Amino acid sequence: MKLEKIQTAATPAEEEFTFGDAPAQGARVGKKGEWLFVRSPRRYKLFTDGTDEVTFIEGGGHFKWARGERDFAAGESYRLESPGEYEVNGRCAFFVRRT
Repeated sequence: MKLEKIQTAATPAEEEFTFGDAPAQGARVGKKGEWLFVRSPRRYKLFTDGTDEVTFIEGGGHFKWARGERDFAAGESYRLESPGEYEVNGRCAFFVRRT
């Protein structure tokens, strides 16, 4: 997996997302096209063989994947290329753009 910090880009508003009725992995998850919005109380697992661009708008914590960890804070954005399975750990809210 390649993980790099990137410039924060514009994101859709939280109100534009369609949310499920029930929590997923304890989190509130919304979808809009290639975007996900996640409001997580402590941990949320994701999986992709493509590229995820993750933008944190609240909270902090760390990414965890098979071969390492990296801290993050609100206001930061990261590009993850071919991460496979990874976790976002910490009480936070974030956007994921899948490409």
